[in-house]
Amino acid sequence: MKYHLLFFLFLLVNCFSAAQSNKADFWNEELENSSDIIKPNTLSTHPFGIYISRLNHNFNVRNTEKYSFSFEVSSGNVVLPYVKSYELTDPVDRENSKNLPWHVREFAFDLNKSPSKIKEFEADGVIRSYRFNFTLPLTVNHELNLSLRANSLDRGKYPYSVFTSDESIEWFHRNIAGGKDPFSRYHYGINKAGIVYKDENGKVLKMDNNNFTIPGVDINYTYYPKLEMNEKHHIYLNFGAQLGINTSKYNPAADFGISSSIIKKRIIKDKNILSFGLSAGVLRQHLFEYGDGVNLSNQDFLCSFEGLINYKVKLRNSNHISYGINYNFQNSYNKKSDIDYIVLTGERINTHWQKTISHLYEDLEGWSAICTYSTKRFSYFVYLREDLNLDNAPDLQTGIGVKMSIKKS
Repeated sequence: MKYHLLFFLFLLVNCFSAAQSNKADFWNEELENSSDIIKPNTLSTHPFGIYISRLNHNFNVRNTEKYSFSFEVSSGNVVLPYVKSYELTDPVDRENSKNLPWHVREFAFDLNKSPSKIKEFEADGVIRSYRFNFTLPLTVNHELNLSLRANSLDRGKYPYSVFTSDESIEWFHRNIAGGKDPFSRYHYGINKAGIVYKDENGKVLKMDNNNFTIPGVDINYTYYPKLEMNEKHHIYLNFGAQLGINTSKYNPAADFGISSSIIKKRIIKDKNILSFGLSAGVLRQHLFEYGDGVNLSNQDFLCSFEGLINYKVKLRNSNHISYGINYNFQNSYNKKSDIDYIVLTGERINTHWQKTISHLYEDLEGWSAICTYSTKRFSYFVYLREDLNLDNAPDLQTGIGVKMSIKKS
């Protein structure tokens, strides 16, 4: 239903703007001079996702003919109590499991005797993601972007985690929505940090408090075609390709992805710009492998979708401030059909205890609110992202960054 709503909004904006053709020349000049949408990397700081080269969709409409550098920092609060899973391998057990609700399977099998593939997972703390980006314009319609990924884990104490600390989130739950300790943060202990995941082959991913890692680099190419509908209807397309080189010992592999975006723009009040964009892409995981890592995902392909509404306000000093709402979707890290044969065990402290592992078989969704202030050379942006599935991987996420553009000589 949500995808139909996004598509309907796109058509509504298109139809409403079609009647404005008498100002075409003015529109074209404004759109040409104010075409850049500063969208930060709003991908979730997921304990597995930080080690995978995921697609970050592009909503720009053309090459800006400038070199640019940007640096982003995001923080996401993760709370995933220890859960152990048994993927049954015996055909009879699998058939019986398929016909049972997930929450009673633990009592229906002798897990010490039933053949199974065993996984263990727990994660707690604030995961911080750092992005260093360099964008190089190749020609009028072609662009190259290099992005270095880095991550760290810490306990999320003040003043470094004003919004994403355990205390801040639990204050919100107690005083605004959620109730007292709905996800058992206080039961397990606040301000802790650590990630441990053991896959079915016994290989372990581990991150401790204050650990820092550089899990890879992404090379992105974007093509901005010049089409008749650009000037006639102010509708634009772009096509992208991404090569992700993962360098960590947990995922020594290269991923390759492609994506495409459609963007609609219109003028509001003769100076402000409303943009609406849809983007979809697919990432082929482990296109090349150069080591034996941890099994973080058994999907060959990670499909993703983003929708963006952006409103750019032109200020008196010719600077701009932009407000955006972004929706992000990604299919599950593991095949959904496998959950029929999974037995989950753990401390049944709350109604979401199983999410530590069960969310790996569910699609990921999140909304982000973005604000950007842009001058001639610099853009400063902040965003807040909220998970939609209550899987706490992460729960609340915030980000901040700066982009600097340099004209070519």
